[in-house]
Amino acid sequence: MSNFKYHYNPKTCQYERARWDVKDILWYVAGLVTMGLLFCGAMIFAHDSFIESETERLLRAENQVLEKHKPVLEEQLATVEATLVSLKEDDKALYTKVFNSDLPQSETSASTLSKEKILLADAAGFKDMMEILKSKSEALRKTSANSNAFFGNTTHITKDQFDIMGSIPSTQPVANTQLDLLVSGFGERINPFHKGNYKHPGVDFAAARGTAVSATANGRVVTISKTTLQAGYGNYIDVDHGHGFVTRYAHLEEIKVQRGQNVSKGTVIGTVGSSGGSTAPHLHYEVIRDGEPVDPARYLMEGLSSEQHMKLLKLSSKQNQSLD
Repeated sequence: MSNFKYHYNPKTCQYERARWDVKDILWYVAGLVTMGLLFCGAMIFAHDSFIESETERLLRAENQVLEKHKPVLEEQLATVEATLVSLKEDDKALYTKVFNSDLPQSETSASTLSKEKILLADAAGFKDMMEILKSKSEALRKTSANSNAFFGNTTHITKDQFDIMGSIPSTQPVANTQLDLLVSGFGERINPFHKGNYKHPGVDFAAARGTAVSATANGRVVTISKTTLQAGYGNYIDVDHGHGFVTRYAHLEEIKVQRGQNVSKGTVIGTVGSSGGSTAPHLHYEVIRDGEPVDPARYLMEGLSSEQHMKLLKLSSKQNQSLD
């Protein structure tokens, strides 16, 4: 059948083939374009609604796994926070028991991220929530590890361990708030008399004559030595703190305790002087553990931040000439 259209011409009484004008052509083209667009739209809609690509399938599966894992992460975070609270309580109890003072307040850290950010996080913001959890968990881990430079990760301590820590000589024997009095440390140093190297068994605190010297832990005075010889330790005191710890305070000018006397941490037991083999007024301080001298600076941490204690250790490690 022919695709041509015909119409009847009454003038000629004949059927004549219809001719296309511009308007008809435009309508015809517009119809084809419209039908094409509708067909393409229908195909795209069908593809998006009923056909899933491999990438979309994998992403959908991953999102389902993340949704299931989200409550697990929230539960783990709650456990970490509960552990930190318990650790802080134990740390506070330790500090009060051993140092007889309140635990210093730590600086505000990333651990103060609001819980609301986590509670309000949804599937769309899951990656943001993961970053929050990661940051907060890391901050909590660092806080728990650094909350106390001495106790570290210790969370449970027996009565015997409390007693041992009570014997640790943890305070400085002279007032040294500026950390500038420790002038010579433990270990190999230059002897001020013969200028040769020797093992210095303690640390030297330079201070004015008559400066108060205090016991660095609870204990009992076991040795009182007074002499006029310009050699050796001069006037000195030994205090036994138990559990193998003994401290020695040498080159004193005045001794204010008696042998056998029980002393508490912070009790003034003497004054700084320059007795014995000393080149200037100072306190020679030793910590003896199980009969062997050890570095006193390692124990001098009470009342100091971790940065201050590190500064004290750095001063103690300088290679220089001792005062005795």
